[in-house]
Amino acid sequence: MVDAEQFYDGFADEYDAMTQFITRLGQQEAVLAALLERYPARNAIDMGCGTGVHTIALDRLGINVAGVDISAEMLTRARQHAAQFESAARFVHGDFLTVLPERSADLIFCLGNSLPHLASVEELTRVLRHWQTLLAPGGHVIVQLLNYEQVLEKKERIVNIRSTDGRVIIRFYDFLDEGLRFNILTVDQRGSEPEHTLRSTHLSPFTHADIEQSARAAGYASTEIFSNLNNAPFVSDSGNYIGVFS
Repeated sequence: MVDAEQFYDGFADEYDAMTQFITRLGQQEAVLAALLERYPARNAIDMGCGTGVHTIALDRLGINVAGVDISAEMLTRARQHAAQFESAARFVHGDFLTVLPERSADLIFCLGNSLPHLASVEELTRVLRHWQTLLAPGGHVIVQLLNYEQVLEKKERIVNIRSTDGRVIIRFYDFLDEGLRFNILTVDQRGSEPEHTLRSTHLSPFTHADIEQSARAAGYASTEIFSNLNNAPFVSDSGNYIGVFS
């Protein structure tokens, strides 16, 4: 297994094909537009921004936004997308503890299930405490994670299989005594013989209780958990949990 930086640096070329960037950009712009009606903002930070889909969507909605990611290769793609869509979004190479002193944020996002790359609940609390220092008065932190209680209960190894541009991309789990091994197997069928690449990294399957407790320990006065970015109530079989902290 490799750490998150190596994992995403190695997978950056295939990431957009797997996640369907162009399709997602329009979808996420609509979702974020509705969210901004509930949580008005002028400045935002997109932590774990990847190739920039949420960062660019926020910029297109008129938000002054910076995206932060640990993978330099993912940020290269993000900047290419920003140029393609004539976006003013700014991208910064760094981790969840990166300091952006030039402005505070009305909203800090961490979407796309990025927080489980942290090693422990203690590290999660430290990150959430740091983000609180970056918030403007009245600001909110909004995070999205998969519902790992469901993942651990069902123990379904195959997450997703996608075929695109002569490649088959298979995402699957190994269930470990401590946490999960997240794997991406890419089978490239474009040559005369198929070739494959397997990449693996560790995930911490944080529960919604872990997230709420960490937010309280980090000093947030308000912690709410929803099942999606439309603020639908969280139920045990939700596919995701969304935390909103202020």
